[in-house]
Amino acid sequence: MRIGAIHRLDYNEAIVLTHDKWKFDAGGIPQYAFLLATARDVDGADRDDDEVLLLRVDGTAPLAMESDLHAVREEALRAALSSNGDASPSVVLDVSLDPFTKNRVSFTGLRCRILGTFYEDDVDGKKRLDFGADVDNFYATSTYRVLKPIGEGLSEIASYLKPSDREVERVRIGSVRYSATRRRAKAAKQDDSAVMINIHDFIGTKTGLLGMTRMGKSNTAKIIIARTFAVSERRRGTGGTPIGQLIFDPQGEYANPNTQDGTEIAAIGERHVRIFKFGASSSEAHVRPLGINFFDPAQVEAVQGLIADKLRSDGAAGYINDFAVTRFTDVPNDYSETIRAMRGRLILYAALIRAGFTLPSNNAGTSQAFSVKLAIRESLRNAITQKLGKNVFTAAGSRTSSIKGGDICSLVDKIIELRDAGDSDAKDFCEDVRWTSTEPIYTGQTSASGKVRGWRNLLDLKDFHNEATDEDPSEEIYRHLTAGRIVIVDLHVGSPPIIKALSESITRRLLAKQTLVFTSGQEPPSIQVMLEEAHNLFSSDKYKDDGDVWVKLAKEAAKLNIGMTYATQEVSGVAHQVKANTANWVVAHLNNTKEVQELSRFYDFAAFASAIITSEDRGYVRLKTLSSPFIVPVQIDRYDLNLVNEARAAAGDPALIPSPRKA
Repeated sequence: MRIGAIHRLDYNEAIVLTHDKWKFDAGGIPQYAFLLATARDVDGADRDDDEVLLLRVDGTAPLAMESDLHAVREEALRAALSSNGDASPSVVLDVSLDPFTKNRVSFTGLRCRILGTFYEDDVDGKKRLDFGADVDNFYATSTYRVLKPIGEGLSEIASYLKPSDREVERVRIGSVRYSATRRRAKAAKQDDSAVMINIHDFIGTKTGLLGMTRMGKSNTAKIIIARTFAVSERRRGTGGTPIGQLIFDPQGEYANPNTQDGTEIAAIGERHVRIFKFGASSSEAHVRPLGINFFDPAQVEAVQGLIADKLRSDGAAGYINDFAVTRFTDVPNDYSETIRAMRGRLILYAALIRAGFTLPSNNAGTSQAFSVKLAIRESLRNAITQKLGKNVFTAAGSRTSSIKGGDICSLVDKIIELRDAGDSDAKDFCEDVRWTSTEPIYTGQTSASGKVRGWRNLLDLKDFHNEATDEDPSEEIYRHLTAGRIVIVDLHVGSPPIIKALSESITRRLLAKQTLVFTSGQEPPSIQVMLEEAHNLFSSDKYKDDGDVWVKLAKEAAKLNIGMTYATQEVSGVAHQVKANTANWVVAHLNNTKEVQELSRFYDFAAFASAIITSEDRGYVRLKTLSSPFIVPVQIDRYDLNLVNEARAAAGDPALIPSPRKA
């Protein structure tokens, strides 16, 4: 729809001359509206040039004769006030101008930024719409017409993707929305021009969801997750590798339905979604318990990792570092190392018991009463038996003995007592690093630095102990991810220390597994990770610590084929390096200038600063994707049952039927 002409033009900015009637007929021209400027071809007045300038309305601009027109208006008001006996505003201000003057004062100017140039390009003998983010030529302003795109034309502009080697699959994410006030757009039926994105932009890259709480970040994340799942299932159907998705869910909004959506990610289906949470019933196949059996030798690596993380707050770094890197698992075909691992687990279990961990009733996966195996010299066994006044050893093989759980602490106490008394067998028993690095945890003291918190550090981990768990959940989660499932770690129940330790343990295992595949010369499987409260994970101070698991994830995600979506309301709280490597930006309402100023350092978000602060509508965002050459203001669609059913259809599952509403 034509709305005017170019009044002034340079390489970066255009002043558009328009008229009140043209604006009214076009359904209004809000700030940030896209406009097109096309020039008549210099070779013929009946043809357009083969380039179209894309403009964005940034504000108003004075016209050359505007001051004169204001003077005419002022003079008319003065004359009315002088000649009319009734000086009330309704009479004076409604004074009629002559038609010629009224028409002249109805012209206004729009200040527009030139975003670039659309043009046709020949590629392999085919015409293709291309876009350049600048202007390579301009003509006299009198040759230009300015138009407001609507409907499919506007959708084509807002959905434009830069040509690239990246796979393309367009999906709808919302509609163009220029302003918080939408009365004219709705009246003119211009409020639903679709914005299509390339979903592959969000796979294997970093995406930032930025905005205040309850502004629609999670809704956008759900759309991305559901669309990514559909891509994954289509890949699977053609023999490709599926995409796993790991969601850390601190509020339980991805695992459970809420009033806003009426549905949840888990509705995609039990075959495709696994939910890990505290207190889960083992009767639900797709809902798995969060927790590990701290007394299961098969899960001791996970136990070691959790304890090492907790110990880092202790002052004695020496024994902590030794504990973190030593091995507590049996070594096949190496009996000597296995013996030492047994001894290390003995004192580790003693420390857990001292911290109040409940002993399991049975050995993992069996009906036998809980016990530990130990290889110990007969002379040391006899000395311990004499000290205890009873025999706690039961033969469990030609070289090993079995010790019941209730006797573990008393056994460890006597071994330490005998060693301190100079018993050579006890000294030899305790000399391995597994024992020496774990003993300070059990006793709460070190020879070098005196008392430490030791076993008291383990108190926060007690809620994570679940004797019914038959496998480290980190291992199970990774297996589901490589199978292309969506894994939701429901963290809305649990103490903060447990949630922190659990999240870091799962992420550390994910990185270790992907790194192992990468260093073997193979392509790691595609995995997407969704993180909330990113300002707590990627702060500038933390980013200096290469040992931090979240920093490692941010730095190594790309090479390990891990895509990352992070959400935060504190843009300034996320390290600059993370933002600098963010490919997709979804920016909702932010309520202070500090955050907007930080955001303004990237792309062209400074132009939208005032709207980001003032517009508090849920789902109203400024969107910049990897394939889009400019920022698009968008009203994000709601994640609903239709999107769930699209995802289910991609997996070959029947559609869900909405539940009838109760009267």
